[in-house]
Amino acid sequence: MKHRWLLIAVPLIVLVVSLAGGFGMVWRFFIFLLALLALSRVWAGMSLRGISVRTKMAAGRHKIGDYFEEEFIVSNSSRLPVAALEVREDTDMPDYENIASFNLPSRGSHRWRTRAYCRRRGQYRVGTLLVKAADPLGLFPDVDSLGELSYITVYPTPLELPYFQIIPHLEPGQNLRRWFASESGPSASRVREYVSGDSLRRIHWQTTAHTGHLVVKEFDPDRSHFAFKELWLVPDMYHGTRAGEGDETTEEYCVTITASLANKFIGSEKRVGLIASGGQSHMCLPGTGKTQLQHILQALALMKAGGKVPLDDLLMFQSDRFITGSVLAVIMPSDNPNIAGTLRHMINRGVTVIVILLDSLSFGGRNHASSSARSLVAAGCHVYVVRRGQDIPVALDSRWLSPVTPYFGERLSRV
Repeated sequence: MKHRWLLIAVPLIVLVVSLAGGFGMVWRFFIFLLALLALSRVWAGMSLRGISVRTKMAAGRHKIGDYFEEEFIVSNSSRLPVAALEVREDTDMPDYENIASFNLPSRGSHRWRTRAYCRRRGQYRVGTLLVKAADPLGLFPDVDSLGELSYITVYPTPLELPYFQIIPHLEPGQNLRRWFASESGPSASRVREYVSGDSLRRIHWQTTAHTGHLVVKEFDPDRSHFAFKELWLVPDMYHGTRAGEGDETTEEYCVTITASLANKFIGSEKRVGLIASGGQSHMCLPGTGKTQLQHILQALALMKAGGKVPLDDLLMFQSDRFITGSVLAVIMPSDNPNIAGTLRHMINRGVTVIVILLDSLSFGGRNHASSSARSLVAAGCHVYVVRRGQDIPVALDSRWLSPVTPYFGERLSRV
């Protein structure tokens, strides 16, 4: 209450006047003021004693874009009515306020519902109300926290990636102009001359007899199945590479892309794991199924770009986990010029490396993605570039191909 000092000053002035002048009426007025203040204070304290709060929440998991619903019931078990009761939910959900003011009769209750938009991923406190009650004169407001504290977790929303596929290793003897899936489809679409290393099972004997030299069949790749052992997702949560503001940050793009990749490949019954260092360490060993997806989304919901371990150091610390035949998908801003050597070390061990490179310059960072992409392609990585405001599924439809790479004809080529 503003000017609370008046509650002390006014009675003191009345007391001084009554003592100095010996006025009996003033003295009685002083006694009346003291009794009124004491009664008001007791009234305010008793008002909150009879107040209770019950909260009902909608069950289920919540993602960005969902609505979170609550129902509050404030009851008064006291015989005293409570006038102008003010309540405010004690929550840290962004852009959400739950404020109400109402009168409560004796033995009465008040019920209302709220609907909060889940705007940003994270964990938020909900369920408790800061209840403010006062005496009828409003002299002694009292505040108490009532209700059961709960937490909700808002997960990132995975995007559909209909065109993105893991780029497999080249099979021996195949032309470098084409990438083939590690599992060929059932349809032979063309023939070509035999190259050392081709399987004899692929020889097209009829054409070989007709031309007089060995000819082999080429099959259209079956892109519905890829023979990698497991997929590791590693988003860069190092604080030194974060760029952007609000929801348009490299942090949020990293999380969204990682969630989308996990959703896509776990849905395809692939073994997917997660490693990240963002404020705290996050580790999900490779697994399949809905439970694994929930574990990864839970980690991503709480992940912050506050890590103190640079990405290249994190990869070297965890390098023993990336076994031959696995795929390492790194999602990172382009402000890390030293990462190419580390990823080359992984490639030399038989790991396929996919780098989804966020153009830091478009987020307000320092480095353009082109120079980083060239060094990563030269190291043997398969690179995708995503810029701020770009449609992510469209950006992940095409690989970034260096114009100096001899066997690629275009800068952008659909996988």
